Order: sequence, then structure tokens, then C-alpha cells
Amino acid sequence: MADLLQLTATCSAGLEELVASEIRSFGGQDLEILTGAVTFQGNLPVAYRCCLWSRFTSRILLSLSRFPAPDTDALYEGVKAVAWNDHMHAENTLSVDCVLSDSQINHSHFAALRVKDAVVDYFRDMVGERPSVDSKQPDIRLNVFIRQDEAYLSLDLAGDSLHRRGYRQDGGQAPLKESLAAAIVTRAGVTPGMGRDDVILDPLCGSGTLLVEAALIIGDVAPGLDRRHFGFLKWRGHQRLIWQDLVDEAMAREEAGSERPWPRLLGFDSDPSVVKAALANIDRAGFRGKIHVERRDLARLQPPENLGNGRHLLVTNPPYGERLSDKEEVKYLYRCLGRIAASAFNRWQLAVFCSNPDLLDALAQKTIGQYRFYNGAIPCTLRLFEVAGHPDRQVSWQIHNDALSSTLANRLKKNLKPLLKWADREKITCLRIYDRDIPEYNVAIDLYGPWVHIQEYAAPDTVDADKVRIRRKEIIDTVSELLDCKRNRIFVKTREKQKGKKQYEKQGAKGRLVEVEEGGGHFLVNLSDYLDAGLFLDHRPLRATIQALAKGTRFLNLYCYTGSATVHAAMGGARTTTSVDTSKTYLDWARKNLCINGLDPERHRLERCDCLEWLQGRKVERYDLIFIDPPTFSNTKKGGGKVFDIQRDHGQLIEAAMALLESDGLLLFSTNSRKFKLDEVLAERFAIHDISAKTIPLDFGRNKKIHRAFEIRHRANVAPGDIE
Repeated sequence: MADLLQLTATCSAGLEELVASEIRSFGGQDLEILTGAVTFQGNLPVAYRCCLWSRFTSRILLSLSRFPAPDTDALYEGVKAVAWNDHMHAENTLSVDCVLSDSQINHSHFAALRVKDAVVDYFRDMVGERPSVDSKQPDIRLNVFIRQDEAYLSLDLAGDSLHRRGYRQDGGQAPLKESLAAAIVTRAGVTPGMGRDDVILDPLCGSGTLLVEAALIIGDVAPGLDRRHFGFLKWRGHQRLIWQDLVDEAMAREEAGSERPWPRLLGFDSDPSVVKAALANIDRAGFRGKIHVERRDLARLQPPENLGNGRHLLVTNPPYGERLSDKEEVKYLYRCLGRIAASAFNRWQLAVFCSNPDLLDALAQKTIGQYRFYNGAIPCTLRLFEVAGHPDRQVSWQIHNDALSSTLANRLKKNLKPLLKWADREKITCLRIYDRDIPEYNVAIDLYGPWVHIQEYAAPDTVDADKVRIRRKEIIDTVSELLDCKRNRIFVKTREKQKGKKQYEKQGAKGRLVEVEEGGGHFLVNLSDYLDAGLFLDHRPLRATIQALAKGTRFLNLYCYTGSATVHAAMGGARTTTSVDTSKTYLDWARKNLCINGLDPERHRLERCDCLEWLQGRKVERYDLIFIDPPTFSNTKKGGGKVFDIQRDHGQLIEAAMALLESDGLLLFSTNSRKFKLDEVLAERFAIHDISAKTIPLDFGRNKKIHRAFEIRHRANVAPGDIE
């Protein structure tokens, strides 16, 4: 026991200081910190403690020999010179790991074979028997590191990487190694002294590794206590009684740790299969009742009730993009996390582990520290934040120059005075303030949060172009001065009547997406490229209706556009959502809208298909709430020709959708076609209620024909007199 052994602890890059701190606490001496390793001296109990208690180490290597190895023959002779009968028996199984660095030997597999041959030949020459090879779980695992023609031969006391604690069978996609997870929660501030007033919450917990590693620290549990195999168990230098004393000590510490007051450990994830895996891992780790995990979208993240005065920590490893197909989507997920933290977790500490610093910047919180680690080969950052609630960001427009007098200014003031009071009362930040009220000013003007969106309807070819430019400048100047709005927040588009294929051609798609609020949700709008910004303002009441009716429903959104109705349904508690559109651009946009609201797009079905074809291919699916807002006409198919005309085809569309509607369900149908007439046959088959008047909001009240909207139900479930 008194003999000092030469030992090396290997680890992932970035964990060296944590490993060194552990080794000192175990009694190690003469430490030297290298990249991915710490060398030290210690007696056998120190080596055992490293295997049993190290949270951050991968392997503990016992140095056996060091010798020159300019070629494989020299390597063979150096290995064979070791007194192998001091370390193993001829009947033991054997495996060899070899790493080369700047060596004349350039084939690690062949070098490992030569090491194995040397050990085998040693025993064959001595006792006439030879060890056999077992690459999966050998009795003795040897490690050879050759650098600049110098060989370092070691016995792997761990036998297998120490990050494998034994509790995790299903790590989900791209799981963290347990040793890295332990480093993350340690650097985030998890300590053994945390108690009942403290909270550790992982809002995107995946398979629960961060929470389990935090629990191991808090409960004073040796991470190697449940491991069934170590590399020293068949080593001839193994001292069973010393090891058993250390195991008994660890068991006593675990029992004492479980009896004291614990902090609350909470985890949420939107994927039910991942939550199931996390619960199984928690059970295997022995922390049932200590860690609470449930299915919950990030959108519904709230602090637990009855918080004490202890430490409150949000720590998480959000997806890098493995589960989200687009890196842009991940950015919006991070933005959502930062927004929720600011609004609901003021003064909490936030620790986020990520490979992309730009994503960490999207959290928009004050950095108080950061650490660099590697997740496999991926360089990553753990950034620590002190969460500060943002000041009220509610947009509040005002008339700043009431003295401004012109035909347009006077009309805008007349519109704005009631509209701004209404919008402030109803907490509406996106609204229309002018819609071609005066023929000479043929524009629509919308407010999208802090931005102004002006859609200029194209003048006839007979109108002089200079007059158009002068009138456009007058409109911009008037809006800017009246609302005290900087020019860089005013977007102007020319809206031309779209015909044929041109109506569905892309209008740019490179403009910046900006975030606006509506009804408690957040939406991305494009004010620079697309004719329509991505959020139909006249449908605001319809979306509010969908949100109010959605709880527990199976929701179907046909011609889903950018998915705003789907987001409202999901926020309203829809059990499932399905959204269908022909446009990949719009479906990608819908995914982003889901992400920025903390709704996992993998849990909400988005399908690219012609809606009529999609409906005709459904046989057994059923929905409780359906929303259809089709285009006036569409010719998106190859070969041209109208494949959908609202007046001609709406009957077939509604019939097909009603076939999927539950007997007590509701279909909401809307159209912006000014010439639309509902097929009389539909009124005979279904209970139809025209709700156009009550779905046109105040800001569109000057244009009663902006859209038509209908509630449609199966007649068998409508009482007489319910339908007008």
C-alpha cells in the first residue's frame, strides 16, 4: 500500500483541471496536467478511488514500462521484457489499445498485434500456455502510447471507459457522455451541499443525463459504484480487501446522502419516447422520487411553485440541429429559450452547453462565465448567464405630430386615434391602419410591432412614373413624421395583380425575418421580400377562435401557409396538429414559427402535398378541428393549367375535409375571394353558419369584404335553430 504507482488519468479535452482537482482530493501526488490527461503518483487505494469516484476521467492507466520503440521489432522486445506473470495469468483474456503520435510506426493495429504477440510469446515460453484475445471485455486491457519512437506501456485499471456508469441504456440522439455531463453540471454550479430550497431544472432534458449526474453529485454517490467490471479485478496486483473497504465506504456515503434534504431536480422534454428513456435511466440510477421528468414543450416552461431562497439553476444542452433539419430553426429555439428565461426566470442562473457561439448569443443574456469542452470531436462552449428580465417590450405607437396637416395625414390621424386605443386595450401589436381609404393614396399600411409595412398597389401604365415616385415619397414622409418612425423601420412593396404561374413564384425569400407578437405567440414575418408578410392580419380573430377551441383536439390546417394557425392551436393545447401545404418555403417557415414558440416541430406534423390530393388519400384519420384558407386559385402543378379554383373546387374540398371531421367536430373555412359564393349543395348536406361579420377585426372594419368565413358542422349534431 505504501508503494507509489505511476498513474495517468485520461479525459476529454477541457476536463483536465476538474480531473486534477479530483485526484488531489483522492491523495494523488506530483500531478502534471497535459492535454487530455493528468499524470500523477499514488498508492493502490488512490488508484482505486480514482476508478470508483472520478466523475470526469475516462481511464486510469498504471504505468508498466517505458522504452524506445523506433520500429515494431523494438516494440515487441520491449513488451516481452516485462515480467507479465506479476500482472496476469496465462489463462486470462487480453486486449490491446494502441495510439500513435509522430512515430515511425504508422499502423496502430499492427503495433497492437505486435504487443499482443509479445505477451503471448512470453507465456508460451514460460509455461507453455498462452492468453487468448477478447476485444469486448477482456480480463486485462493494455494501453500502448507511442510518441516520437518512445513507447509507454500501461495497464488499464478501468477496463472500460469510466464514463459508462451503467444506468444509461438509451441515450437518445447524440447523447452526452456521462463524464462530460458531470463536468457541465459541476461548472454550472451543482455542489454536494445543495438542499431543499435549491432547484435544478433542465427544460430540454433528453434522456436525463445532466439531471442524473447532478443527482450523483448531490447524493454523494460514487459514479463507479454500480459498474460490474473494472480492469483491475483480474489483475494479479489487485487487493480485494482494500477495494471492498472502499466500496463499503461508498455505500455508506450514498445511504447518508439519500437521507438528507434534497433540492428539486426537474426535467422536461417534448418527445414522449425520450421522456420514457429518461425515466428508465433515472430508475436504473436509483433516483426514482428524487428526479421528476415529464413531457412538456418549451412553450409551457414555467418555474416551479413555492420557490425558497436557495440557488435556482437552469442547465441544459439544447439540440445542435440533429433533431431539427435547419440550423435556422435551432436559432429560433434558442431565442425562445432566452425570451422565456427573461420573462419567467428572472435572477435564475442559466447554463447552456452548445457547439455554436452564435446560438448562445441568441439567448440575449449577460454572460458571467464560460468553459470550453469537447463533445466527441466537436468543440463546444458551456456559457453561464445571470438571467435578467427584459423591460416591457410592448410596442406603443403614438401620434407624434398632431399638427401635421395634409389629406393623407388627416386620414391617418382619424384612423389612428380609435385604432391605437383599441390595440393598446387588446394588446394587439400588428394591425392595419390604412387601406386605400383615399383613391389618390392607393396603399395599405400595416404596423408589425415596431415596423411599418406599406404595400403600394401598382398604378396603371398610363400614370407617369415620376408622379408615382413623388406620391410614394410623400406617403413615407407622412408616416415617418406622424409616427416618429425611423426610415429603416419602414418597408415598402409594390403589389401587382398576380396571374397564372406568377402568383406562386418566389418573391425573393432572402429578406430578414423579424419577430412579432400576437395572442401570446411569436411569429416571424418577412417585410422586405414577400408580398404578404407571413401573417394575415385580417385572420387575427379566426386564429384566436382556433386557440380558444383547440384544447385536446386533433387539429388540421390545410393550405397552412406559414403555420400561424397551427401555432395558435398548439398554444391552445391541441393534442396533435397536422399542417399541409404545397410550398417547401412556407413549411420551412412554419417550422421556424413552431421553434420560436418553443414547440418542437418533430411533434407537429408538417406535410408537403396538394391539399385536395392529400385529403383524397386519407381514409381512417379523423380530426376534431379543421381550418381551411385556400388561395383564390392555384396552378402549382407541373404543366400549368389551373388545378384549383376557389369557386369551382371549394365544394369538393369541403366535402373531402368533412369526411375526416369527427361527428361533433368543427370546420372553419375562410376565403379572400371577393366574388365567392358558397355552393348551395353544401348547405343541404352540412350545417353552415356565415361568421364573416364577427371575424373581421376593427382595423379591417372599413373593408367589410376583406374575407368570408364560415363554421361548418355535420347536421346530425346541430340543434334546430342553431344555424342561421
